[in-house]
Amino acid sequence: MTANLDYRAAAYLIILLGCLFALAASIVPFYHVAYTVDAIALSVLLTPFVLYGMFVESLRGPWLFASGIILLGVSVAVVLVERYPIYKGYDSVYWVPLVAVAIVLSVAYALGRRPPTADALMGDLAIGPVSGTSPPPPR
Repeated sequence: MTANLDYRAAAYLIILLGCLFALAASIVPFYHVAYTVDAIALSVLLTPFVLYGMFVESLRGPWLFASGIILLGVSVAVVLVERYPIYKGYDSVYWVPLVAVAIVLSVAYALGRRPPTADALMGDLAIGPVSGTSPPPPR
């Protein structure tokens, strides 16, 4: 019997790393004296990981892991290119992660969606427990 890998733990780790990276990237220098938190950069960099977290139960394992790694890689690459050579403010940080999450999650959901379970297919038509009896009437 083959064991199915559960990629949800890796997905939660990717979300945690993405949130910590977004926080670190949003702390920007303030006149070479102190640091401030750029709230817009923080919200833009957190958005891909919030949306990714919504897809944890919807995607199959490899698609879940691959889309998370791509989103984390795009976010890290954009911030490293914009921030660390010489920081003059963010330019592409405001739109590249949002475009990446729109493309990556739509493709991952279209191609890697989990099949619906039998309970979800039955919906309200499901009859009581395994014995086949109907549920008790409401009071």
